Parts: sequence; structure tokens; C-alpha cells
Amino acid sequence: MNDSSDIIVVGSGASGVHVAWPLVEAGLTVTMLDTGVRDEVYEPLVPARPYTEVRCADARQHRYLLGDNFEGIPLGQLGAGPQLTPPRQFVFRHAEALTPTRSPEFEAVESLALGGLAGAWGAVSFPYLDGELRQTGLPANQLRKHYETVARRIGVSGDRSDDLSRVRGPLEALQPPLLLDSHAEQILARYERKRDALHRAGCYVGQTLLAALTRDLGERKAHTYYDMDFWSNAGGSVYRPALSVKDLGRSANFRYRPSYLVETFAESSADAVRVRARSLASNRVEEFEARRLILAAGALGTTRIVLRSLGQYDVRVPLTSNPHSYIPCVHYRSLGRMPRERRHSLAQLTMVFDPTGDREHLVQSQLYSYGSLMLFRLLQELPLPYRESLRIMRALVPHMVIWVVQHEDRPSPDKYCALRRNREGTGDYLEVVYHLSPESQRTRRANEKRMAGFVRQLGCLPIRTVNTPDGSSIHYAGQFPATVADKPLSTTVNGRLRPTRTVYLADGSAFAYVPAKGLTLTLMANANRLGEHVAQALKPTGSAPAPS
Repeated sequence: MNDSSDIIVVGSGASGVHVAWPLVEAGLTVTMLDTGVRDEVYEPLVPARPYTEVRCADARQHRYLLGDNFEGIPLGQLGAGPQLTPPRQFVFRHAEALTPTRSPEFEAVESLALGGLAGAWGAVSFPYLDGELRQTGLPANQLRKHYETVARRIGVSGDRSDDLSRVRGPLEALQPPLLLDSHAEQILARYERKRDALHRAGCYVGQTLLAALTRDLGERKAHTYYDMDFWSNAGGSVYRPALSVKDLGRSANFRYRPSYLVETFAESSADAVRVRARSLASNRVEEFEARRLILAAGALGTTRIVLRSLGQYDVRVPLTSNPHSYIPCVHYRSLGRMPRERRHSLAQLTMVFDPTGDREHLVQSQLYSYGSLMLFRLLQELPLPYRESLRIMRALVPHMVIWVVQHEDRPSPDKYCALRRNREGTGDYLEVVYHLSPESQRTRRANEKRMAGFVRQLGCLPIRTVNTPDGSSIHYAGQFPATVADKPLSTTVNGRLRPTRTVYLADGSAFAYVPAKGLTLTLMANANRLGEHVAQALKPTGSAPAPS
């Protein structure tokens, strides 16, 4: 038995670090168990220089742009993994082998990395509306202050009063917005000229809220506009949970324990829980004990741990995941003018479509300029032979933009997870089944058609709509939904897993619904809320200095 703690947190991603923060501030001893995969190859190679300089001058650029094994060149269908550049692919490393998932139609993605999936997220940070929180099962009246706390902690930039404010939740703790690039400036100006007509159609456009700094925050520096955000994170300007692990590590009552894969838990008394974790260094199973266990291993990882611990094999639990598509476009109104080189690579603008006029079924899209992404990523999406496509794209790529469209998702009987035993009798795997109903598919196609129409009005000519495999949005939720009613395999509003007394779920597995706007900021805010709740329940006698 390893040393005991007040709290064990499983996972170092967006949920794990922000549930740990208020616990550490309250003086509780917190042990974070994590596999903790890191990138030790490419990160040191990427210079802190603008993309155009890198392409002209860095003799080693092929290593991190394409990968030592050309892993940066996706050959298969456009999905989640193929869109990650080599310096970010460590986020998925070893997950398939250590956390096996089987599904013929769902691209299930997990992370065992330090910082989890948010080690490669796009930093889009929109709070939910009250109605979206209600459908998710979370208390809106409590979440608002935690959104503000997290936004101040991580640094979120954006405009408080643009047109998006009416279709997103409120957020006051904002740094000034990042500078728009040339494409976004022109598109936003055209939107402003067509605002009244677009509003009547339910379309709103504004600057994306991003977890990226425009002012220094602690040791982190404001964004450099190097257009290298897909390859590096100069000065820590874009928020990654690994930054919080470093900050938490300055407190004596926080211990980060990497190279552990948590397998099961068991409650040993009314006020104690034991966790079994396999050491990846020795391949031996070790036990850890705490007064409370908080699972933040990602929705699929937490599902696996819970079902295995409770012996719930072959039991179906719900699954929700944002369907999403890409609309690559030529911004034809920019033809003849070269875009500014000084820019960021993150989402420039956001379009929100309210098809029902009641803010209950929003569709959301982010605009990205193609910029520093490699040309080959677009060639395979053109309906032409590569030789002809290459000639065309060399001329057009400075004028290419991509709208990424995301849809809401709700649970249904045809979308579920189940933990299965291997036939050989050794180990298990998570089976994922996901089928959108014909009605959902029709609604998705109709909304995407409307979005493509709005895109045209904004001066962008769509090349095609690329439908990605189900699951490739990497927004998963819903397995143990938060409910007021005492239902089996659910969570209370304060995150406790029924029927346990000491186990809490701080990730998306407790979200009963996923809106179109992405869940990472809400994951962090809700985790901070749960951390405060657990800290108050345990009533620590002392306190430690807050992490910086």
C-alpha cells in the first residue's frame, strides 16, 4: 500500500487539474495518478520563430512538419488523429494498446498524455447558456462563478459585447481579443454589412473566445502571432493543462505520480477508497488509499474504470458525441491580395446558427485560415487528380479558409458503451456503438446546407462539405449522467457516483447532453465546482498557499 492521501485524482487533463486546484488551495493532500505520456522528440526542435521564417530557414523543419516516420502525413479518411501534427501526436500515444476500444463505425479517441486531450485542443472556450446547462444536468446558478474563476486562472481572450453574446453564456473575465487575420477582418466586415438579414435567418458571427493570452499571465507570455499554434506553444500563450500540473506541483500537499494506469477502485469503508493502478515502469499492480477518489480520466477512460470496478460487464451506458464536418472554402474576395503573415492559427471567427429561434438547438462553426497547415492536407479532399489539384492549390492556398461545423447530441438507444471481456479470458475492452437516427441525419444535412449558404453570403465559396467519422470531434460524454433522481449508474448534481459514497466523476461522463459549442471550458468550470464541494465536505483543518 502506497502512502494515503485525502484525495486521489485520476487524470491530468482539463477536468483533473481544475478539480485538484481548489482541493490543494484548501490544504488537502492530493495525489494525481496519471500515465503522463510526454513529447520528448519534437517539442525541443520547434524554434520560436514565425512560420514563414521556419519554412525559409530551418534545415530541420521536415522532422516536426512531417515527422521522422512521416506520421504527419495522413493517408486515411479525414478524422481526428490525422489532423494532429507530429509535435502533438504524443497526446494519443499508447492509448490504443493500454485502453483498447472496439467499434466498426465510431472513431473513439483517448489520451494517456500529460494534460490529456486538451494537450492538443483548439482552445475554443464558450460558456454554456442556462438552457444548455439545464439539459446537461448542471446547475446554472452555481456554474457562473466557476466559469469566471477558471477564465481568470487560464486566461480567456475575446469580446464581451459582440453579436455572439446573445447565443452564448455570459463571461466577464476576458482579456482583450486576439488580432484577427486578413481573411477574418474581411469576412467580419461583410457580415456587418449583411447583419440584419443574417439575424433574421438566425445567423450570428463574432470573434471566437479562446484560451490564449493577449496579456502576460504569471510566467506565461502573450501570444506572439507566429502562426505556429499547430506545431508549438511559444511562451505558453495557449492554455494547456500541463501548465497547471506544473503550478500545482509548487504546493507541498500536491503529488503528481506519472506512469500509472488506474484499473479499478474499491471502497474499503464509509470514508475510504482504495485504487489499484498498474505501474508502467515495473508492470506491477500497486494500491493507493484516500478519503475520496475523483475520476477525471476522460469520458471513455472513466467509463472503463467505473464499469470494471463495479463488475458491470456487458451493461450498456449512454454515449453522446458532437457530430462535425469541415467546409473548405476559397475566400474569393481576398483574391489578388496576399494575407498578412503575422497572425495566429487558432479559430478566427465563430458562426452560430439558431435554426429554431429559441436557442435550444444551436449549430456552431469556427473559421480557420489555412495558413501554416501543410498543402497535402487539402489535396486529398479535392475531387481532382493530385497533379491537377497541386497546380490549383499552390495558387489558391493563401486564400483558403475552413469552417468547422459542430452539432449538438443527445442520448439515444443506438448510442452506447459496454465493457466486454476478451474471449481469451484475459483483459477487457470498451465496445462503442454509435448510430445517428435518420431524423438526426436529415437535420444535420439541412443545417449544414443552411450554414454553407451563410458562408457564401460572407464571401467564401465552399469546395465541398467533408463529413468526418462519428467520434472524430473527440467530444464524448453522457455515460453516468447527472440527475436529481436516484438512478443506478448515474451521478448526483455534485458529482458523486451512485451507488458509491466516496467516488466522484469530474469529466464529461456526467454530462447528459453536449451542445454544439464544445465542452472543455464547461468541464473545467464544473470540475472547479466539484473540487470546492469536496473540499468543503471534508473540512480540512489547515490550509496551504494557493498554487501560483
